[in-house]
Amino acid sequence: MSERRDRKFTFSRMIRLITTMALLVTVVGGCTLATARVLFPHRVHAALPPIRLSHAPQPDRKTILLIGTDARENNLNGNSDVLCVASLDDAHHRIELLSIPRDTQVAFPDGRYRKVNDALAIGGPEMTVQIVENLIGLPIDHYALTRFDGLVNMINRIGGVEINVPKRMYYKTGDAVHGIINLQPGRQTLTGEQALAFVRYRHDALGDIGRTERQQAFLVALKSRLLQPQTIPKLPGILMDAVHSVDTDMTFVDLSKLATNARTYAGYRTIEQTLPGSFHDPAGATGDLSYWVVNPHQARYVAKQFFEDGIVQKNPVQDPATTQCWHLPGTQATS
Repeated sequence: MSERRDRKFTFSRMIRLITTMALLVTVVGGCTLATARVLFPHRVHAALPPIRLSHAPQPDRKTILLIGTDARENNLNGNSDVLCVASLDDAHHRIELLSIPRDTQVAFPDGRYRKVNDALAIGGPEMTVQIVENLIGLPIDHYALTRFDGLVNMINRIGGVEINVPKRMYYKTGDAVHGIINLQPGRQTLTGEQALAFVRYRHDALGDIGRTERQQAFLVALKSRLLQPQTIPKLPGILMDAVHSVDTDMTFVDLSKLATNARTYAGYRTIEQTLPGSFHDPAGATGDLSYWVVNPHQARYVAKQFFEDGIVQKNPVQDPATTQCWHLPGTQATS
């Protein structure tokens, strides 16, 4: 009896750990930015001075920077495809997801302005964390860098996931690998490559809302597949795929705690926010790089409201003048 309970506990614990790792992969694959494009003169404000953050543990909150990259394992020179600050907020029973557009223009430690997604290639996930912390003015506890190949391998190992694709999905991502999203509508068993395309696709009228719904459908399908009896012999390999798809500074104990609390987190309300701003020169009309330009004062204000009070901005895509002239409520704009 005791041995049977131990086996059941071990299996249940492994399922929760695998699902948690898969959740990290899926959230990173899905968190992204709005598609609108407007011209905007970049670097409208000088960068705010670096902040000095207290990294004292916050007992009611765990904040993780999710970094998505299509770089291969052991390749440390890839750019980040997606950045998302995920906070597990026990005090408010919320999961808060703040997307940082990959083209966000930020000041690097050397004083030069670059896209935030360059930080991974220049200084790894540690530099990426440092720059994002300075951008939003809030501390980050850990990072989790996921590679899309890990998700693909895991889904292929379990024989795919059955999902209803609601419409025709076709888009050229421009990635060196996984460069085309090409799905036909209807209920079907998706391969790993197709599942990745399903959770990444965002080019429809619903945008982020539609993508979030697809992520939820994928997680339900994945959980159902993992719980099937024929999956049990494959669990060690599945766990290795999940582990190999995530590079993190979290210990196994940290990950086990996340897995143990997975059911609790499943009951939390999830809120999402994309860091507000405006696009500059998306088509290269002026010969400059395309940037997502944010007002640094607004970035910190919005992040504080979002994580502390759960306030979500209605539309992150701003008129250029709004980004340039934004000022703290109760104060006058300054040039």
